[in-house]
Amino acid sequence: MPPWLWIALCWVGFACTHLVLSSASLRPRLVARLGDDAFRGVYSVAVLAWFVALVWVFARHKHDGPLLWSTIGPPAVAAALNHVVMALALALLVAGLLPAHAAPSSMGAAAKERIEARGLLRITRHPFNAAAALFGIAHLLVNGHLGDVLFFAGFPLFAAIGSRHQDTRLARSRPGYGDLVAATSFVPFAAVIAGRQRLVARELPWTGLAAGLVAAVALRHWHGVLFGP
Repeated sequence: MPPWLWIALCWVGFACTHLVLSSASLRPRLVARLGDDAFRGVYSVAVLAWFVALVWVFARHKHDGPLLWSTIGPPAVAAALNHVVMALALALLVAGLLPAHAAPSSMGAAAKERIEARGLLRITRHPFNAAAALFGIAHLLVNGHLGDVLFFAGFPLFAAIGSRHQDTRLARSRPGYGDLVAATSFVPFAAVIAGRQRLVARELPWTGLAAGLVAAVALRHWHGVLFGP
């Protein structure tokens, strides 16, 4: 079986494990039987195992399969967009790890009686997933072999599906979450552009955003050493 097909199968396994274990029908039964902490442990190990397998296969078979495109658009424009999108992705990723700005659906989110759009959530209610989606999009701009496309396209696809799944589940179980969904967006800045949300500079995690930008510059500088061409 060609390596690019293994990449696709690993994404399917990762997605199925993630969505099935957290489904409305299975998750409550597993939590009741195992307990909340044990369920989170089993869930994390299962999902991580598939993701490690996915990355391992891709790392050993980068640029596998036929070339579908060299770059999307002119090479200079694609490279510049890659840098900008990756900077935004890492800024959201690092800032979204802060409990006060994490997605309400994440395990690391700060416990709140009332869910409201503040800080980073005004930009996107799923900072980590949005960062993963932007990571994939940035790399699709400059990687066009079939194996690369399957690997990187999986990030925005699964981020969108996973975010929708989380939104649906939480809208049923957490009061006020439906209002948060209506007032915010998964796509960064989409709710702001649409006029459903506004940016409040004093609420933003500037330290986390700056740290993400520094990480983006560092990764760009050492990309060839760490990850190859």
